[in-house]
Amino acid sequence: MPTPLAPPAGSVLDGERRVQVPLDEAACLLGISKWLAYKLAKTGELATNRVGRNLYVPLAALRRYEQGIPGGDAP
Repeated sequence: MPTPLAPPAGSVLDGERRVQVPLDEAACLLGISKWLAYKLAKTGELATNRVGRNLYVPLAALRRYEQGIPGGDAP
């Protein structure tokens, strides 16, 4: 029986159960400033979803950014 693929070891996102996190919290998880996180979101380098006035980052986008893969659109 094949084993499911696990996310890369050592990720700050290991054990995270949410589907998306607020942009400010995503900045803390990535170890970057809030200003840089908003800049990356504005340029599209970090995919975000808008809920009302708030921006959220899907965990899949955080994992891609953490691995150095361009964010692109949110899945």
